[in-house]
Amino acid sequence: MFKSFKKFFVTSLVAILALSAIVPSASAAEHQFTDVNSNYDEAVSFLYEFDLIKGKTTTSFGTDLNLTRGDAAVILANVLGLDVENAPSAGFKDLNSRVKGAVNALTEANIISGVTKDEFRPDLLLSRGAMAKFLNLGFGLGDYAKTTPFTDAVGVFTPHIEALYGTGITNGKTPTTFGTNDNIKRGEFANLLYNTILFSIYLPFAESATILSPTTLEIKMEEAAPKELTAADIADMFYIEAYFKDGSVKELEKVDSSLSADRITLTIEFSVNSSLEGKKGKIEIDGINEIDFDFTTPAVQPVETE
Repeated sequence: MFKSFKKFFVTSLVAILALSAIVPSASAAEHQFTDVNSNYDEAVSFLYEFDLIKGKTTTSFGTDLNLTRGDAAVILANVLGLDVENAPSAGFKDLNSRVKGAVNALTEANIISGVTKDEFRPDLLLSRGAMAKFLNLGFGLGDYAKTTPFTDAVGVFTPHIEALYGTGITNGKTPTTFGTNDNIKRGEFANLLYNTILFSIYLPFAESATILSPTTLEIKMEEAAPKELTAADIADMFYIEAYFKDGSVKELEKVDSSLSADRITLTIEFSVNSSLEGKKGKIEIDGINEIDFDFTTPAVQPVETE
């Protein structure tokens, strides 16, 4: 989890989802696609809300249309937050301006490769096997690989299909077939990408919080933070604002953070400019947890919220 795309998700999606205080599907915006039925609505709505995927037209998503390699590259590079402007050339001679940056960035990240040394073939339809490779390498799912019951999970795509199966992102087209060589449709890809995002993303939630001083906040999380994330990574996922008695609002600037040995308690230090010294009001964490504070008088005891 959280490999090439970690920082992008932390800074662009996680804070928004946490602020909503509800599951991603419930926070999705209304789309105008008339060809998206209930099987795909949740995934398409989420991806559309965060501008991760576009329709074929303003009213058509192209749910039943086959997905091309070029379109898949553009979508995946967008989701992973890769630098499509400055990525070095991958050497493919058949890239148009729309897909070039995405293909170059994904190639540099060792997520995709060409059909030949000189050709990526962006207009070639994407197979389900190739899709599995895109998602496995893009989101770093290899550690979850599990032997599948699919008789067609053979060849170069085997480890990638096993990774998706092991995570539960997909169960195949039938109990015994993955559809490795079948072309993947845009609706199918949206569902699989959405499932991959939900599996891969870590979202911390505050179980309780305590203001220890005008510049120190302690957050007890609902579960231990993953070992691959630093205290700073976790702190960046919390959106913390102070609402002052005079009606003003300020996002508190974090300058340092630490995790307890069990990785459940996060301590955050704020900058001098964000100090609550001499002030009264409340702190909100992700728009959910509210903690009253009053540092207008000396010897204020920590205030705890559940």
